[in-house]
Amino acid sequence: MRKTVQLPLESSWIARGQEPIVATQIGNMVFTSGVPGIDLKTGLAPAGAEAQFAFAFDNLMELLRQAGAGPDSVGLLTVWIPDRANRAYINKDWLRYYPGPNRPARKTNQAPLPAGLEVQLMAVCVLGEERVPLEIPGLSHKDPLPMGAKLGPMVFSSVIAPEDPANGKLVDGALPQIDRAFENMKLLMRAAGGTDADINHVWVFMKDFAWQPAMVQRWVDDYPRFGNRPARKTLPYDLAGDTQIQVQLTGYLGGVRTNYEVPGVGHDDPIPMGSSIGPLVQSSGMFGIDPATGKRVEGLESQLPHAMGNIASLLREAGAGPDSIAHLTVMLQDYADAPKVQAALTWLFPDRDNWPALKFVTYRMPAHWGVQFHVTAMKQ
Repeated sequence: MRKTVQLPLESSWIARGQEPIVATQIGNMVFTSGVPGIDLKTGLAPAGAEAQFAFAFDNLMELLRQAGAGPDSVGLLTVWIPDRANRAYINKDWLRYYPGPNRPARKTNQAPLPAGLEVQLMAVCVLGEERVPLEIPGLSHKDPLPMGAKLGPMVFSSVIAPEDPANGKLVDGALPQIDRAFENMKLLMRAAGGTDADINHVWVFMKDFAWQPAMVQRWVDDYPRFGNRPARKTLPYDLAGDTQIQVQLTGYLGGVRTNYEVPGVGHDDPIPMGSSIGPLVQSSGMFGIDPATGKRVEGLESQLPHAMGNIASLLREAGAGPDSIAHLTVMLQDYADAPKVQAALTWLFPDRDNWPALKFVTYRMPAHWGVQFHVTAMKQ
């Protein structure tokens, strides 16, 4: 069911928290791990962000080539950088591979990376489909990228800001910005030929969590029926200037959204544990909660088996299994914990030659959680 290819990586990088450089294919979808700007021939990261960006783009394209994909099959490219200053280096190599107007969606995430790394790239591809860039009339990005991209039924957004399509400017105030960001998601899905009923997962980035209750209320207003909501992850995020919220979505056209829960486990927010449209299954955050008590267990070593058991339970509810997992985002407190997580994952993935793509992230997770998983699976 799952096919993987892997580029060689010097073992010391694994200990530092760089995940194996993997591309995973299920059906016509290909997902990659975070691909670093390392010279894979020497195992060294060159000095300076500009040099690392060039290696990262070349490494990504080689990984995709070996997976039977390529630049034209990329629907979403996520750029991970540890510092906002590194944004200045993205477009040079981006335009090297995407010189024309038909470009993927793109999102840049600023978060700590393993020591010595200035960039990681992560791609989602759809094989055998023509990419169609998506725009929202009246809005555009300062960088050379579309508002989103559609490949077959798959829809990927770039970052969606709370800007008014009537004038292209940021609306004033947190509450109007929340409303505008949600309305702009609907406009993007309309441009793709769908509606917000076709949204399967949303990342919400908020500068100040004091406004989260207002965001949740807007969420419930837009998705009032329990059992028919997208999966969601909300992150505290250092947004620039007066921006209070940004969103990013994944959609699937032509199916019916179905939600899944794990018996004994739930979220405080009104979001499902998982959502699917068509073959696409995506989870909200999966934690180390004991389903027998509904409570958190303490410590990373105790949380890991419960979290993985909850992942397996969610997939069973969705009519799938661990072999259907194409990508795991793993949120950690410390990159030093990455080897422990990889060792524990053998419970879900006993064949070390056929793992899904991973992405380790350390970014402002509450201290009582040692690990959190976000699952992307493809049912066959």
